[in-house]
Amino acid sequence: MLSILEYLCTNPENMPVTKYHIISKLPSIKRQRPDRISKIMDTLEKRGLVKSIKTPNATYYSRTEKGYAEYAGWVRNFLDFSRSIVQDDE
Repeated sequence: MLSILEYLCTNPENMPVTKYHIISKLPSIKRQRPDRISKIMDTLEKRGLVKSIKTPNATYYSRTEKGYAEYAGWVRNFLDFSRSIVQDDE
């Protein structure tokens, strides 16, 4: 969940993306089932961290200001800490 929020906050193009894009472009998410990604996106949206843009062909997601504030406030630090622990164990 936090990796998806990170991607939406650090995506250089800052363009809305689909769930398919998230599954296919994020290395840490590639092994997740699409139904799990749907649940994650629903949770992020319910918490106000992302917003959805529905079109006839697909639903796109982008970060909200609240999502960016959470990422900048604690999510980035938590992910950096988590990744440093995994790297230290390898």
